[in-house]
Amino acid sequence: MANKTDQAKRLAAESLHTPSSDEITGRAASVVGRYRLQPDDLPGGRHAGQIHSINTQGVEALTPLVYITGLAKPLALSETDVQTLVRMSDSPFSSDWIGRMVEVRAVRMDGERRLRLYAPGAADLSVDESSPPHRRQRTALLGALFALIVAVTAMLIVFTEQIAALWTLLEETIPSFLGR
Repeated sequence: MANKTDQAKRLAAESLHTPSSDEITGRAASVVGRYRLQPDDLPGGRHAGQIHSINTQGVEALTPLVYITGLAKPLALSETDVQTLVRMSDSPFSSDWIGRMVEVRAVRMDGERRLRLYAPGAADLSVDESSPPHRRQRTALLGALFALIVAVTAMLIVFTEQIAALWTLLEETIPSFLGR
């Protein structure tokens, strides 16, 4: 059986081979989007809670997942997040991270929103708040209303272009129908 030092070295080596979020494609991208914490999942762009569980996910490359109280989805840890936890606990072992208070923040890095783990009260980067849900709902409602207006307008144009043909058809059909 391997000792803790060997396990820590193995985990560190495996983390070097973990694909970045930009490299995730196909069904894996769907899993990441639906079942892992995303920046839009944090109202206000931040959440403070206690780590209650740590797990790994993957076959060829293991991704550490941390479960935090108050959040329904786990946070996939980046190498930076792992180093933050190691500094906070003075231990490279995930079992020593359980019970620690942490803060998850949505931050803007390299032009995109990402989640990062911080010690509570750390003042590293400002929070990149998401747009409020009501704004997104209003945008969807306006899009649906626009589509409805376009469809009604198209139907009116077709009807006005075909009204003469319809009238001619009725003029020919009604006398023959009444004559029987």
